[in-house]
Amino acid sequence: MSANLLKPNMRSQLQVFVMPNLYGDILTDEAAQIQGGVGTAGSANTGDHYAMFEAIHGSAPRMIARGMGDYANPESILRAAVMLLRHIGLPEKADKLDAAITATAIHAPITGTKEGNTCQGFGDALVKALQ
Repeated sequence: MSANLLKPNMRSQLQVFVMPNLYGDILTDEAAQIQGGVGTAGSANTGDHYAMFEAIHGSAPRMIARGMGDYANPESILRAAVMLLRHIGLPEKADKLDAAITATAIHAPITGTKEGNTCQGFGDALVKALQ
């Protein structure tokens, strides 16, 4: 499966993966790297009665420990919010947020270093993109 993720024509045919949590965690991290890194991917766990949406990378505790919390990328939790909006039947709002996140990631990217944008700067740019 990991090898197939590296083949663009193969991965474009894949839509759903069903697997135990550990394997899912590994493959989603690999897939996130293809699109820009784990800081750019949201996650959804859905069932018959409940759903949970989260950042794929968690809360970036290593960045906080190094004093780099201001440079943590909020994109993954925002991508999870896009999935949440779609899940609750608000596709237009999801599309608008998705487009704003993409535009912001291009024009005000966060690199996870002091040379990149801060979370605050990303947020400010996102709010402008949503207006």
